[in-house]
Amino acid sequence: MGGTWGFALGAVLLLLASPLLAPQLLAFPHKAQTELGPVWSEDKLDPAMLKRAVEKARKRLNTSPLAQTAETRDIFVTNGGWRWTYLANTVSDAFALTRPLNDAIIINRTDPSSGIVRNGDSVAGQRTLADLIAHEFTHGMIDRRYGTLRARFFPTWKVEGYCDHVAGTSSLRAREAAQLEREGRDHPALIYFHARRRVEAILAANGGSPDALFLED
Repeated sequence: MGGTWGFALGAVLLLLASPLLAPQLLAFPHKAQTELGPVWSEDKLDPAMLKRAVEKARKRLNTSPLAQTAETRDIFVTNGGWRWTYLANTVSDAFALTRPLNDAIIINRTDPSSGIVRNGDSVAGQRTLADLIAHEFTHGMIDRRYGTLRARFFPTWKVEGYCDHVAGTSSLRAREAAQLEREGRDHPALIYFHARRRVEAILAANGGSPDALFLED
């Protein structure tokens, strides 16, 4: 009897976990093929918007010495509902994330016409689909170049700062960051803002080398 219950419990856990390994099992209604990989979405994305977003992301990725033109990933664009909550798990206030093990990119609430992505925050609460695709692909490039385990021990400011550097944006503009600091507000977006600026200063001094950034003290 115990063995039967154990098998049943294992089957239930596998069923619950399987969408985390293969998010397409959550029955995303729409799918579009792009040069960066298939894009699955809850709402039908405007084809012209998606094409521009992918082209911009590819252009940004190509600015990095870590880029590989043939790299593709599965990208899942949500409307911020239950699929996002399930797949984002403990980081549901993020703009996007890369699922471990399968490297699937999961995007938060996305406007299907404009490509604006929102995380629900009233401050620094929106980015673009193109920027987030570039940011998440850069995480993958860092893992591929230096090894996933090794990359986990890189300082967070280096990793996130470099990803935002490649994306070309942060969720905060300079005047917004200055305003938050004048008000003494400890907003999480400030960490990313300053990480990107710190990384860009280092890259400007070392000739743009990510190897020097990540491997040298």
